Amino acid sequence: MKRIGVIDNLIDIQSLLENKYHNCNAAEVMKATGGNTGNVAFVFGVRQIIKNPVTRIGWGWTPDVVKQRVDHLVVCCANQIGAHADLSGWADKLEMFGLPVTLIGLGAQSESYEIKPIVPEGTKNFLSVVNAFRANPDSSNIGVRGEFTQKTLQSLGFESVRTGCPSLMISKDQELGKNILKRQGDTRYKKIAVAAGNPWHGSSAFLESILVDVVDKYSGAYILQHPESMLQIAYGEIENITENTINHFLKIYGDHFNFEKMLAWYRRNAYVFIDAPNWMRFLDKFDAVIGSRYHGVALALQHTIPGCVFTIDSRTQELCDETAIKSIHVSKLKEFGADDLIDVARWTADEVDCFDSNRNAKAGVFINFLIANEIVPSDHLICMDS
Repeated sequence: MKRIGVIDNLIDIQSLLENKYHNCNAAEVMKATGGNTGNVAFVFGVRQIIKNPVTRIGWGWTPDVVKQRVDHLVVCCANQIGAHADLSGWADKLEMFGLPVTLIGLGAQSESYEIKPIVPEGTKNFLSVVNAFRANPDSSNIGVRGEFTQKTLQSLGFESVRTGCPSLMISKDQELGKNILKRQGDTRYKKIAVAAGNPWHGSSAFLESILVDVVDKYSGAYILQHPESMLQIAYGEIENITENTINHFLKIYGDHFNFEKMLAWYRRNAYVFIDAPNWMRFLDKFDAVIGSRYHGVALALQHTIPGCVFTIDSRTQELCDETAIKSIHVSKLKEFGADDLIDVARWTADEVDCFDSNRNAKAGVFINFLIANEIVPSDHLICMDS
């Protein structure tokens, strides 16, 4: 069985967990998690679908060491197709490593499906290098999040496979959706966790004020993923919080807070997780999870906790479309209050059936994709397709 080297965007995260997470600052957390704590979800998902022996490889490792330890590289990707990311450095590293490579979870980013991403030349070169290092010349080695990304790559001359996000495959439950519906039941939710959004994201920032109401009315938790400024408030890093941040956040949160009250509210209600298992265990305390963070909701679903994503751009919409996770575009929520959000987030029997059938089909797609790239699928992934 080939030895797989997994490359992710987490920086020395194990060292952070073991040595300094108890007193580190927001900047260190953001660095360790690649700028968004949600990254730990799909990295964990990738490891769950591969049976081969896995070694974590860093981009900074020397080619000799990489070749001594592994036979094939798997890159855990995110929304890296767009003007915001130039992957020329990755291309140089892959050429130096000289090993077969497979990408999982690659996504394109844009404000909407109607706006085509601008792709830097360095990223195009990276895709060319990836294409040249296929384990199987007759199969694509690029697994993408959905149709939008696939069409974006096709326009650049690269074929891909629509696998969706590996975080969908963490659970071994073949009837995950049905069990989500069973847990939802007919009673009204009492405890709601919120996958908090981003007050700096103009078109969706209004939602944060409503989500604060959800936390207050439903004994909730406000779970942060990004940006750094939100973590600074949660950690009470007063010396690092700029006046511009304070003024902007107070404007977004409306009449809820002054600065001192915002600090106190965050201290009581805001949470940050940098590993998927503890994140999922914590979510077990709640009846449902809602918010604009896909991975914050996706982790809840893997523990049969009902959830709904409020999509804000092509990235979140594509993930939900491809995985059949319940979603509502944020533009439809402007007149909603906390109770309204809770009501529309509930799953229906039809949505559950769609989710289960899609998830089992995606298990088959993942299996075929991995086998075509000479990677052995995990046992629980095989069972999902049986």
